[in-house]
Amino acid sequence: MIEIYTDGACSGNPGPGGWGVLLRIDGAETELCGGEPATTNNRMELLAVIEALQSFTQPVKARVYTDSQYVQKGISEWIHSWKQRGWKTAGKEPVKNEDLWRRLDALAATHALEWHWIRGHNGHPDNERVDALARAGLDQARRRKPVVSQVDPLVQEPDRPAGFPPILDIQHATVYRGDTCVFSDLSFTLQEGEHAAVLGPNGSGKSTLLKLLSGEVHAMPKIETRMVLFGEECWNVWDVRKQIGIVSHDLQRDYLICAEGLNVILSGFYASNDTYEYQRFSKTQLTRVYELMQELDIASLTGRRFGHLSTGEQRRFLLARALVHDPPVLVLDEPTSGLDLKACFQYLDLLRAQIAKGKTVLLVTHHLHEIPPEINRVIFLKEGKVLADGQKSTLLTNDHVSNLFDSKMTLVQANGWYQALPG
Repeated sequence: MIEIYTDGACSGNPGPGGWGVLLRIDGAETELCGGEPATTNNRMELLAVIEALQSFTQPVKARVYTDSQYVQKGISEWIHSWKQRGWKTAGKEPVKNEDLWRRLDALAATHALEWHWIRGHNGHPDNERVDALARAGLDQARRRKPVVSQVDPLVQEPDRPAGFPPILDIQHATVYRGDTCVFSDLSFTLQEGEHAAVLGPNGSGKSTLLKLLSGEVHAMPKIETRMVLFGEECWNVWDVRKQIGIVSHDLQRDYLICAEGLNVILSGFYASNDTYEYQRFSKTQLTRVYELMQELDIASLTGRRFGHLSTGEQRRFLLARALVHDPPVLVLDEPTSGLDLKACFQYLDLLRAQIAKGKTVLLVTHHLHEIPPEINRVIFLKEGKVLADGQKSTLLTNDHVSNLFDSKMTLVQANGWYQALPG
């Protein structure tokens, strides 16, 4: 039986807050923490449990320990009446923190959970640990500044994992595609261990961002411009391609249709389109390719030509190509576009498996359903500008997404996944 200990903290209530989680699985322990610059204690207590449950990729049996009767009684007793009354209290008032209660309700339904209340600050060693983690998350939140957003001035900067070096740091970049200025003042940072989704309509600059990361386009050399990859301002594009695996629509569209499946993956070692006679591959590299084919379930398609593969099969081969160097970062461009439902779900499972292995994932898309539960940060991109950058739970609302796409939408969510419906 898995043990989950959670706690929340807040200074000022409302004010900066933090959450902490301790997971104990077969004797192994994992600690998690985070925070928000403007929140309440109850929201942090709820978010702690949500973050704990979101960390599991499969249904589990667990005991959840919290020192918040608000959480324990809310999920065990009160929530049933709230749902029957349309998320209203007995006094016909809206349930506070409804967004988080809905998320917790959906997550809890996928697991077999026992809910236990323990008295806080009473010497319980595990409760003291998560209390310290929550206070660490609060301290992180205090050091952050709110993001100025054209969508909502209350949108806050997302949690940043502490102690990790930055993977990507772009500041004040001006980028042209031909005679068109796509970005006039782009600033964007991604840190190791942080999963993010760049969401925006067609024409927002998503493809140009991908080309900027892959070295296919470059920022204008201005004094205020800074572009740092893996801590280096002067970097070799070939070295970067070993550390960032990119699967883009442009690559899939332009890849040679006559290339055989095995060679598609091997070409990742040279960042080429198919393989060529002058290229040599070691036994270690070949072993890596065969391992990836087994992992992604494409070993039977080794000799199939790229143009004869289905869209989903092509996507798997290109993912394997991106993984040949075992890069710490994966960048995916609308990964399930053109796939049927079965292939879509299978590919998303492959993506989540890479996240579970410790890959940092940056997803670039205009499809909400492609954003897996493990991604907590969302960046809104529109007409070459970052409109908002913050927590997924804060930004993915009816009003915010409708404003981003200039179309009225209603969002639904289940088990950490989101979908947009018209109207």
